[in-house]
Amino acid sequence: MLAPPNSVFGIFFALASSSVGLSGAVRMTKAKVNVYIDGFNLYHSTLQHTHPDCRWLDLLELSKRLINPKKEEIQTVYYFSALTTWIPERAKNHLLYIHALRTVGVKDILGKFSVRERKCPKCLSRYLSHEEKKTDINIAITLLADAVAGLFDTALILSGDSDLAPITTKLKQLCPDKKIGIIVPKGQSAMHLKRNADFFKKIQTKDLKKSLLPEQVTYNGKVINAPAGWLPKSQG
Repeated sequence: MLAPPNSVFGIFFALASSSVGLSGAVRMTKAKVNVYIDGFNLYHSTLQHTHPDCRWLDLLELSKRLINPKKEEIQTVYYFSALTTWIPERAKNHLLYIHALRTVGVKDILGKFSVRERKCPKCLSRYLSHEEKKTDINIAITLLADAVAGLFDTALILSGDSDLAPITTKLKQLCPDKKIGIIVPKGQSAMHLKRNADFFKKIQTKDLKKSLLPEQVTYNGKVINAPAGWLPKSQG
């Protein structure tokens, strides 16, 4: 039963049930932000050649640098990728990185590669290549499920892949109250993704440099060292 509005208890009850504190100041509820990172798009566009010494990238810290901490807070950072199992050394280093990301709370969702036969347009010879599968689908399913469940107010999609454009269109149709921000990797325009976005930002070199994991991290009781060349020489 509610206390009488004029009683002392009633006043405290009213204050506790509202967003106004005893000082009279309104307590701002921060917007919830989820981040969806297209791992291979980020790697090939920004890290592989332009910033190879930033491959030991702390995706949680980078995400924090993309928001306004006074008004927003990160809920979940997702990392979508796949292991190049036919190149063992590369896959080994990638798995080390995934484990390092888990130590800061980043959630990895992995797809796979399929083997596809292709034909050279010049010599017409046939050859086998590997094609990443499920990343787009995994991003779509996770993004839409989180939106319907009310797990974010704003979704940041870090990718320049135009194949993700239909996902943003559907999200706006199903959940028009949700905001979409596109984080554009270096060297990409993300023109099709921007069409349905509420805003977009470009990744800055300074943010990459300030968002690196420690050279050594501990995962499941084991020490993980950053692979050679994945950190600047002054740090690694």
